[in-house]
Amino acid sequence: MKGAKRYAIIAGIVIVVLIVGIIVAAIFHVLLDVLYIFLMLLAALMITATILQALSVVVLIRTISMVREEVKPLLASVQETVGIVKDTAKTAGHTVETVSHAAQLTGEVALAPSVRAVAAVVAGQEMFRVFLGRGRTKSRAEKRREQQLKAIEEVGRSEAITVGALGGVKPGSEI
Repeated sequence: MKGAKRYAIIAGIVIVVLIVGIIVAAIFHVLLDVLYIFLMLLAALMITATILQALSVVVLIRTISMVREEVKPLLASVQETVGIVKDTAKTAGHTVETVSHAAQLTGEVALAPSVRAVAAVVAGQEMFRVFLGRGRTKSRAEKRREQQLKAIEEVGRSEAITVGALGGVKPGSEI
């Protein structure tokens, strides 16, 4: 922003100097000579600008050709890397498939029969206990109820201990 402001000030000063110069040249009747000098200067500047533009086009063409030459090996390297990644993905897919088959085979051959055998033994034990009268299977509801009763008893005991420690006053009650 400061640079733009500086250029605007310089441009304003140049315009003011040109206007003052044209007025002074008009007063001294040399306006036509000044016009010829300005035209020659502008023509020289136009020739210089044209040469610089042509030079910049040549530099741009060289840069583009150099970038193309540099990109070709990179593109070949990227294509080679993509091929390697594809091969790696295929190999990984085959490995996963092999591991999956091995796990399935292990489950079918080793684990499933042993789990069935253990389940049959446990079921047989419970069945013998029921038939021989040594055991009675409890339902989940009965087991849960026993746990709740034990928890209630423990809370009652801890409250009784607290009341005894406070001299017969329950916690939270007003004195």
